[in-house]
Amino acid sequence: MPFIRELAAGEVIAQRYEVKRIIGAGGMSRVYLVSDLKLPGKVWAMKEVAASPHIHRSIEEEAALLIALDHPRLPTIIDIYAHAETGHLYLVMDYVEGDHLDRYAAKHGQPLPLQMLIGFGLQICEGLHYLHSRQPPIIHRDLKPANLLVNSDGEIRFIDFGIARWYKENQAEDTVLIGSVGFAAPEQYGGKQSDCRTDLYSLGAVLLFLGTGTIHTAWSEEAALLLRRHGYEPLLPVLYRLLRSDPGNRYASAAEVSSELSVLAAGLMIDRNQLPEGMANSVSRTARCQVIAVMGVSPGVGTTHTAILLAHTLAGYARKVAIVELEPKSAAFRRLESIVLGKTKAGKASSPPCFQINSVDYIRQPARSEWIELLAAGYDFVVCDIGSANRKEWLEEFTRADLPVIVASGAEWREEEAMVLGSRIGEAVRRKWVCLVPLGNAAAVRRLRKHLATERVYMIAAESDPFDPGQETVTAIKKACAHSIAELSPPVGRSVFKRRRWKGSGH
Repeated sequence: MPFIRELAAGEVIAQRYEVKRIIGAGGMSRVYLVSDLKLPGKVWAMKEVAASPHIHRSIEEEAALLIALDHPRLPTIIDIYAHAETGHLYLVMDYVEGDHLDRYAAKHGQPLPLQMLIGFGLQICEGLHYLHSRQPPIIHRDLKPANLLVNSDGEIRFIDFGIARWYKENQAEDTVLIGSVGFAAPEQYGGKQSDCRTDLYSLGAVLLFLGTGTIHTAWSEEAALLLRRHGYEPLLPVLYRLLRSDPGNRYASAAEVSSELSVLAAGLMIDRNQLPEGMANSVSRTARCQVIAVMGVSPGVGTTHTAILLAHTLAGYARKVAIVELEPKSAAFRRLESIVLGKTKAGKASSPPCFQINSVDYIRQPARSEWIELLAAGYDFVVCDIGSANRKEWLEEFTRADLPVIVASGAEWREEEAMVLGSRIGEAVRRKWVCLVPLGNAAAVRRLRKHLATERVYMIAAESDPFDPGQETVTAIKKACAHSIAELSPPVGRSVFKRRRWKGSGH
């Protein structure tokens, strides 16, 4: 049954939602801005779906899917209501003021700056990584500029999940062949089941569309020429791989794409023409920000202390290092800040809150948008103090890190904690993680290596001053981070590790 008429301003749905105006429309749905009569001053976006049993099943599935999600780039469902007379279904969700990505680009009136285009790509990857990390993974299947909103702060929000679906492990192909022409991957037209790589193709099509002045969505020599003309040549290898017809030739995950884009973003921070003679070679391999996530197997094992040791040891091999406190309830960095800056200055507003000890930047609880900017700020290493493994969102940061580090107790009766964490995070992460054991001994290291089935377990000696690690600790951390350090060229003027003692001053 088609729509009867468009709702007029002032009409009330479910005795609660007063229509203000229409803000979007599709083939079988409309979206209205509504005010909440029960919560004066509050407005929502209300999606109206035409009366149809099949469409209703679809919208109910969409609502069920969205209710299970919790991420700042995804819509939050407030209410669902079926109209008794018209049979129409209404999905009420949070309202985000902004422009669809295609309209945003059109208003810009010229090619978007490369840094901005990469930033949008990183934000989309963040949302896709969250969806694809669900169990089972959620495939969006309709990623396109019209389904992405840009708010006044330049933040991307996903706004339509009408044909999203949970991935089914042993299904040969999608039961419904659907998607938006130009942005849908080839497998959505039949023959294969859509998976995470399907959304990555659509991501490539979105970025290509924006990079070619809203002209092309499929890879071609003409599109590549336009990208070069608009100054997007660094993006060509990424887009070419995203837009491969065979899913097996694309990136394997949104996290992998995000890593590539982060490399490009970091590289843009460097003007090689302004570098001193002799330094250009040390940054010829684009300044890649490596994320090292430190997670304790349980509270009280010394996670923050170990993270600080890591950051200050790595500062001896890198140009720029940051340590980030992710746990909102932690007060460790705030106490350090009060010592470094003095009680009168500590805690003053900054975005994100930041201070420095011995050339290492300390950053407290950045917002997600600040986190993305941080990865593109020219750091060689960002060490994340995640705390203990009891928060799902932090566990995700741990799994996507370049180097996941667990901090375990050397006590024999607590060794099972590391084994339990290993069973939670999966084989892929266990293949690249390392384990650090503060105040451990050789026997504890041998036992943990056996239980965790890895040689990458290292003892950390007692360190009263983590800002000035001793040689034994430096050697252990250098072994644990050998691969990460090897990816860096030795910073100019600092070929060996320099000891620096913290005297209580931040600079």
